[in-house]
Amino acid sequence: MDTAYSLAERVTNFEKNADKEFAILEHLAQWAYQFTPNVTIKAPDCLLLDISGCLKLFGGLDKLVARVSSNISALGYSVVTGVNLTPLAAIYSAINRKSPNVHEQVAEVLKDMPVSCLKVDTKVHEALRQMGVDSLGQLLTLPTKGLNRRFGIFFVDHLQRLTGEKPDPQKFISEAVSFHRDITFIPEVSNLESLVFPVRRLVSELSDFLIGRQLHVSRFTFQLAHRNAQAKHIHVHLAVTDNDPEMFLMLTQLQLEKVDDVPEVDNLKLSVAKFYPAEAESYDLFDGKQFQQQGGQSKAQNDNANRFLNMLRARLGPQRCFGLSHANDHRPEKAWKTIRLNQRDYWFPDDTAPNPRPLFLLNSPGELSLYNGKPGLNGELRLIRGPERIDSGWWDGTPSCRDYYIARHSSGILYWIFRHEASGKWFLHGIFS
Repeated sequence: MDTAYSLAERVTNFEKNADKEFAILEHLAQWAYQFTPNVTIKAPDCLLLDISGCLKLFGGLDKLVARVSSNISALGYSVVTGVNLTPLAAIYSAINRKSPNVHEQVAEVLKDMPVSCLKVDTKVHEALRQMGVDSLGQLLTLPTKGLNRRFGIFFVDHLQRLTGEKPDPQKFISEAVSFHRDITFIPEVSNLESLVFPVRRLVSELSDFLIGRQLHVSRFTFQLAHRNAQAKHIHVHLAVTDNDPEMFLMLTQLQLEKVDDVPEVDNLKLSVAKFYPAEAESYDLFDGKQFQQQGGQSKAQNDNANRFLNMLRARLGPQRCFGLSHANDHRPEKAWKTIRLNQRDYWFPDDTAPNPRPLFLLNSPGELSLYNGKPGLNGELRLIRGPERIDSGWWDGTPSCRDYYIARHSSGILYWIFRHEASGKWFLHGIFS
């Protein structure tokens, strides 16, 4: 470093971190899962993808290789691809920039490869050089017994796995989903508004990861860290599970605006702990315009509604923004509950049910007066539907036996009223319209 500083006025020193490099390799292995479930990590800088079962899905070998290369380059990494019939042959094809091979014998394709590229002991390289063996083609013409006697069984085993004479089973990555990505800044960032660009990159990587795995998330966490201070965690909650990078970015910006106790940041990390399977939604061909079915919503309407709920939740907090749902109780005043917006326990009652319920319920039923022995409210009410007997609550000490009716007022308003069985009195409990 002293020499470097003597040659240049401004030098950026970034130490090599093997653990972090392996973490990135693990991240890229999870990213590659979108192409094939058979992904193997070969540290420190290699991934093996078994593509024998997915060529047709991606339109052939050329299109698949081009797609992998372009997508991984878009993430900011340099990639060299190699395609061959065995795992070791694919690695050596990448090292020696060989064209993809799915038909010819490995020995024929790699015959010009120098033996110095073989990942074996340096003593073997020196012995082969002294023998005058420079290429793999020359090496493979030698008798196997002689090679075994001179270099040992492990070297011969390596050659046999390379050419396909022996199987070479691989250990594939786990199907368990995980996502942890971070960016280190040199120098540190002192203006949090400058984090928008690295945040955009991280949420884009998260979105690509989710789309490849066909997953959604309802929450993710950013960690703002500095080597001389305690890390700050920012939790971003979504009202509805999603994988939209623009939505992720917008909600993260809203949360960053609330941070005022982090003077400097030298590391930004994005983590996701829980994932949900993506649910396909069906809409009509014309996005719910004039051909939309009655009562349905278009995709654009749903997206706008979700965006509004997410913004509301981000500004008010997850505890102050909630939804309403039916509860499993026959007593009307206890037949509803508050729920978290991202909690999938909504009930969707059938609008054509034989016993409809009013939209508006009184906090507590109000006693009705009688007109000529019939219930009334500023005039007589005409019973047009009922009775519906609700006899419940005996198990918690608040029994209720009521006969419910739908009644029409002379003005046209529909009320939901009931007659209390024990007292014989009439009560108003809800309003339809």
